[in-house]
Amino acid sequence: MRTLDDLLTAIAEDLIWRRKELTELRAMIQTHRGQLKEKVLIRAAVALLYAHWEGFVKRCASSYLQYVSYQRVDGDKLALNFLNLAARSKALEYIKQGDHKMGMELASFYLSCAGKQARVPYKKVISTQSNLSSSVLKDILETLGLDEDRFSIRMTFIDSNLVNPRNHVAHGESLDVAPADYESLHDDVLGLIEAFRNEIENAAATQAYLRRA
Repeated sequence: MRTLDDLLTAIAEDLIWRRKELTELRAMIQTHRGQLKEKVLIRAAVALLYAHWEGFVKRCASSYLQYVSYQRVDGDKLALNFLNLAARSKALEYIKQGDHKMGMELASFYLSCAGKQARVPYKKVISTQSNLSSSVLKDILETLGLDEDRFSIRMTFIDSNLVNPRNHVAHGESLDVAPADYESLHDDVLGLIEAFRNEIENAAATQAYLRRA
């Protein structure tokens, strides 16, 4: 994930197989209109739509973090959200060492950022908490320095139309989704995935990970 092309390719490849699965399941549902199998498949599709939304966000966000980390940007040139990640990682090192001088060490870390490459962690940083609700998405957007406002009109949809129905299915509860509502959900979730993809790709292409003057 060292170049922009590496990042774009990884994102594209991850999205391709997800879209294929969802498209195949949609076709199966459409061939069983009015049958019990249609209802069963729709329930499965609700769970799979959520799974691909969560999986794509986590993979895409983690890939972007790895890309930023590999740019080896000096600390004083990093956007504050990424410098915060680097500082948090350093703080955890001091805590594990039981270093009583942690405050002084962190102060020195910030002072030494100029002209020194920052180590931005990317492994196990992005967590969807197995429940990618609007509040969890907001945390991820903030971590990556992405514009939350671009998703503001979608937050209610995420909780009410995607996360809650998925939870009903996952917990073995009854859920009756009309075919038309499922079709709408399918399109909306793919739209969400594309929106997140665009934000990540635009952030990388415009070097949004750099601190602005």
